[in-house]
Amino acid sequence: MLKNPQRQASFYDAEYLCEELIPAESYYRKFKEIVSPLMDELDFETMYCQDNGRPPISPKLLAMVLLLQFHKNLSDREMERACMYDIEIKYALGLKLNERPFDHSSLGDFRKRLLDNGQSKMIFDKVLNRLIDLELIKRDEIQRIDATHMIADIAIPTVVALVKKGVREILKPLKGQKPKVYEKILGKIDMAEYTREKVNQADEGRLDIEKRKVKLVKVVMDARCVLEEIEGANVGRDLRKRIEMLKRILQENVKESQEKIEEREYKDKPKDLLVSPIDEDARYGCKSDTKRFVGYKANVTEAVENHFITNINVMRGNRPDGEPTVQMIVEQKKSGLVPQKLIGDTAYANGVHRKLLNDNATMMVAPLRNANQSTQKVYPKSLFHYDEKTLTLTCPQGVKTNTYFEDHQHGLKQFHFPMSVCRKCPVRKECTKAEEGRRTVGISMFNKELREAEIYNKTDEFKKDMKLRPPIEGKLSELTRYHGLRRAKYRGLPKVQLQALFTAAAVNIKRWIKLVLEGFAGQAEVVMGF
Repeated sequence: MLKNPQRQASFYDAEYLCEELIPAESYYRKFKEIVSPLMDELDFETMYCQDNGRPPISPKLLAMVLLLQFHKNLSDREMERACMYDIEIKYALGLKLNERPFDHSSLGDFRKRLLDNGQSKMIFDKVLNRLIDLELIKRDEIQRIDATHMIADIAIPTVVALVKKGVREILKPLKGQKPKVYEKILGKIDMAEYTREKVNQADEGRLDIEKRKVKLVKVVMDARCVLEEIEGANVGRDLRKRIEMLKRILQENVKESQEKIEEREYKDKPKDLLVSPIDEDARYGCKSDTKRFVGYKANVTEAVENHFITNINVMRGNRPDGEPTVQMIVEQKKSGLVPQKLIGDTAYANGVHRKLLNDNATMMVAPLRNANQSTQKVYPKSLFHYDEKTLTLTCPQGVKTNTYFEDHQHGLKQFHFPMSVCRKCPVRKECTKAEEGRRTVGISMFNKELREAEIYNKTDEFKKDMKLRPPIEGKLSELTRYHGLRRAKYRGLPKVQLQALFTAAAVNIKRWIKLVLEGFAGQAEVVMGF
């Protein structure tokens, strides 16, 4: 049952004993002055039982602890120790010098409560809304966007290890839920192969291809045996999920025939390949042709003037960088933010983003991608006039065509000009390099937005806008190098998203305090919200 704690003053209060010890310009003094007024115990009341139970550890205290934890990039155990022995942290949190406020497990429990109650973004939004109220972030301010990768908190298993992990994940709960089925399996496979130690140790055949092939056959046969024995059994939801996961592992990674069992070639595996049953959301991804990773991508939007993060979104590592762009801007409307422009690189340049952002009063500014290499040295698409009402395309020589077919895969109308006319055209070599001798032009449903962007991108205003984009690289570097965002601390997309939100909130607070200490525009008291 949640109650507002009535703390009795004590001679052991760090605030009383350390008032002169903590300097006025200390980060921890400013953290206490800025963050403590942002939150109240009652902000968290829906996360706790209202009418019974023991009073919990103060959720306001735990929220502030998490912000400091991500600021300092500490583990739960390290943060517990810091709250016991670090005088600056005790002062910032208002603790007594002789107080051990919580066990490290309480931090995990609090994070789980935030996730279970849909409050993972609450702390970030409280900081963001205060910055907006203080006009440190203007409501229509230009923003920029970029993405960075996060490495998953898992070891990358071979296919043999992956199948073994999938089998073990079924065997663990099966013994208690279906002992008779477990006994049958016990007589058919070597259980010693699926102990925790055996499953997690390096594969004996990792470097020996022939041994690995033999081992793969054995573990796949064991997996098939487990699935056959458990087929039709009435099992719980969690176990059913694990069964489906093992089936997916086999389907994605193993090719079976009457003659043999072998690993699929990489090109034959699906794009959304499951990497590990330990973290179902981690994926193989790449940031360039040479930079490959396993994990997630975090998209970040930042206000250009004072460099505050306005939103952060984590997705699986195999998704395109710009996928959550519109969602991230729309979410900001709850805080009253409607950026006049959003500046990004070519990953954010497609017509879908431009159209949907325009509908939300935000202009997407980004270089256009030339996806079709074959048309780079011929007349650009902008020289062809498209009449959306009559579905007619006119070429630079005035030839019209309304012959097209729908390319549903790419969302285009592919217009064909008459071959007889194109072959006689005096500028055919400047217009097409196609062997058949005629020009084909794909018109997107977002053609209007793309053509407007093409015109804008030739202006001086566009060049001026793009000079505002590079500083976001520094913000990404700060998040990853100093606050631990390069590596996921937890497993599963919801938990990694929570990590990103607390990291972003901690970085915003750090920036806010920096402005306060610099006497922002000579109005430090206004910046702090006094």
